[in-house]
Amino acid sequence: MNALTPPLAIVAARLPSPPSSTDMLDDEVAGATPDWRGIAVPEHLLQRFARRSDAAPLAARPIAGGQVHLLARHPGFGAVLLDAWDSTRQRWRGWLVTPDTAYADACGLVVEERDAPADPRAGLVLCDMPLALAVTDLGACIGVFSQERLQAARWLEAHGRANAAAAAPGVIARVALPGDGYALTGTPLSGELGKDGRLAYRQLLRQGLQQLQIAPADAVAPVSKPVQAANASRWLKVVTAVAASVMVVQSAWLFLPKDEAVVGNAEFRSGSGVETGVRLRVLFRADATEAELRTWLQREQLEIVAGPDTLGAFTLLSRNRQKVLPPPGPGNPLAVINP
Repeated sequence: MNALTPPLAIVAARLPSPPSSTDMLDDEVAGATPDWRGIAVPEHLLQRFARRSDAAPLAARPIAGGQVHLLARHPGFGAVLLDAWDSTRQRWRGWLVTPDTAYADACGLVVEERDAPADPRAGLVLCDMPLALAVTDLGACIGVFSQERLQAARWLEAHGRANAAAAAPGVIARVALPGDGYALTGTPLSGELGKDGRLAYRQLLRQGLQQLQIAPADAVAPVSKPVQAANASRWLKVVTAVAASVMVVQSAWLFLPKDEAVVGNAEFRSGSGVETGVRLRVLFRADATEAELRTWLQREQLEIVAGPDTLGAFTLLSRNRQKVLPPPGPGNPLAVINP
């Protein structure tokens, strides 16, 4: 267990309610407390400070797949790598993320330099611990993964345990992925709690998730949408059908005349010539009302120009090319941005 850092006592201290019994931690905390006075800041800590600074601008990003977000109710406990939005359950599916690279097993994806910028609190994606989280469970964004790295996490969740290797806690090595890709991951768990500290580590993480009332992805039941949801057809006027999706309008003032059609992704025409604008794709909360949505659109100076599509998403138009939508939360009807 000497190769596993930080010690389990530190991991336990991150839990919302640390365990009262520390029997499994006694061997690690029995030693004398080191004297840190006069020791210079190590180079690896300076690098962590730099990584955290580089990732700071990501904090206010609208929620989207591939992002790593802190857990809003207890950010010190961990984070989640978002995979995809489940419109049936109204939840984001993803995987638990911790800073503790050394605790990687064969299903763990180690965060690398190619994932930069990423806050050092995002060190290990536990692909064998998939979660289902509401938008309100998500805090600040601390990292963004590429689609290639998302695919690596999905592959490790499905196939990581099949990797044949001796159980050696703390050992990190490359594993080949389909195609020419690779991932850094750990070795399989030994199955013996006394010999492999990674098993106790996972017990602590599960305790923390239970305390935060965050359920595994396969344990969340679908939620029924209210009859008068924001996407209900009672206040939507159908204008045309294109392939499998239906184009609708919310009210006449929300839409441009035909001679003011959207051009590409960024421009529209008006009587004064060509003006710039930007289109944004969103999912609204299932319980948002027509009045709430109308008030918010007016306040944000947005227009609905398409939707709902087959996912229930709407396309919004802003005449301001620099427009950035506020993150989903209190004060707006947004559920997901860029689903």
